[in-house]
Amino acid sequence: MTSDPLRREYEARVMALRRWADAMRQDGLPPEAIARMLHAERRRLCEVFKERTQEPQRTRILQRTRAVYGDPFGPSLEYLRARGKNWDEIIEFASRPGGPPADICDA
Repeated sequence: MTSDPLRREYEARVMALRRWADAMRQDGLPPEAIARMLHAERRRLCEVFKERTQEPQRTRILQRTRAVYGDPFGPSLEYLRARGKNWDEIIEFASRPGGPPADICDA
């Protein structure tokens, strides 16, 4: 984790998605449904936290993410599936803050 308060908040919110996934598993939801919900929430968090990021860092992050994934807020589900990611991997990646190899969003 970083010393930047905004990044720390983002990382905590992303890591909290794991508890949400665990609760959905206990409720019997299938992995695909969990992955779709977590991915959507992760992208929402990316948008919120990128909006809160100061310039010029925000522009650099958006440009880098667009260059890597073709989207300023990270890979789509279609992108991940086309690269062979299964639903459980998408759940794991969505609930782990950035950084290779599971980088979904660099807020």
